[in-house]
Amino acid sequence: KQWYQRRVAITAGKKGQICDQITVYARAGAGGHGFPRRNGMGGDGGDVWMEALPVFQNLNHLHHHHSRRFLAERGDNSSINLIRGRKGEDCIIEVPIGTIATDIQTNQVICDVDEYNTKYLIQRGTPGGSLTNNYVGRRAPDLWVRLVLKTIADVGLVGYPNAGKSSLLSLISRASPTVGSYPFTTLKPTVGYLETTDRTKSVGVADIPGLIEGASENRGLGHVFLRHIERTSVLLFVIDVGGFQLNMKSAHRTAFETFGYLCRELELYMGGMTKRPVVVTINKMDTDHADEHFKKFVEQYQTLMARLVKVHSIVPVSCYTGQGILDLQNILYELKYGEIPKAYTETIV
Repeated sequence: KQWYQRRVAITAGKKGQICDQITVYARAGAGGHGFPRRNGMGGDGGDVWMEALPVFQNLNHLHHHHSRRFLAERGDNSSINLIRGRKGEDCIIEVPIGTIATDIQTNQVICDVDEYNTKYLIQRGTPGGSLTNNYVGRRAPDLWVRLVLKTIADVGLVGYPNAGKSSLLSLISRASPTVGSYPFTTLKPTVGYLETTDRTKSVGVADIPGLIEGASENRGLGHVFLRHIERTSVLLFVIDVGGFQLNMKSAHRTAFETFGYLCRELELYMGGMTKRPVVVTINKMDTDHADEHFKKFVEQYQTLMARLVKVHSIVPVSCYTGQGILDLQNILYELKYGEIPKAYTETIV
């Protein structure tokens, strides 16, 4: 128990923070005892299931759960009045979509919750007592489950802090991420959806908190942030046209150097990640000398990096003036559906 409590303290995070990883205890119901004189069979124990609900965006509700223990009901015993015992009630653990459940002892994935309205089995209840087991219902084994949330979206925004990712997301969708003129404004993943007017087509865009150099080595909670773009099918780089400098002690990176370092961090974290479709947005085109910096970026990419990372499109945008936003929306639709819808609106789910 002491080991379990320490584990929860590490994975659940501090109060007030967004929890995307936690350890819980689960146990299916024990089978009820049989009734030998009448060949009565005890009821089977209840099962433990996991189900995704749209209302949950993180695992905070489990972090604040009173015990983090999820127990299914025991099956009823067989008796002279009830030859066949009643099955125990199931226990359902409600989680956000994109949650992966792993058995801590064996380190094997139990289930990957990637659909709504679908129940995923965590542990089956033990059979009730009968002739085959001497009419004795058995207790289900203990199960420690690690839950890890990995955001599911079509497009993942990748960029250094203060590159304008949150501002861009608020323009291409109706998402309302925190926007500020300081680094690390985004502290949790946010998913916005661009939808057609008839809601038959949509593109999910995930705003991932800003990365720093060394994120692949887990600097600055790099692994916590990077795992949220593992499932995305398109990488949308957001790069400040003037380059990036984390603080006064850090070296200034040009826009091209910024793109190179971001690709390096992604490849070190998961090889082949940049083989996915890549779109590069050069942001803040309303600033001084932006056109000159943009041309230099395109020239350097075509000369030095085009063979290493295939970029589908390089789009100059300005979140201040709205330049390039419509073009970017069309590109995202085209990458997912192979065509550009005639009309669409932006919404958030």
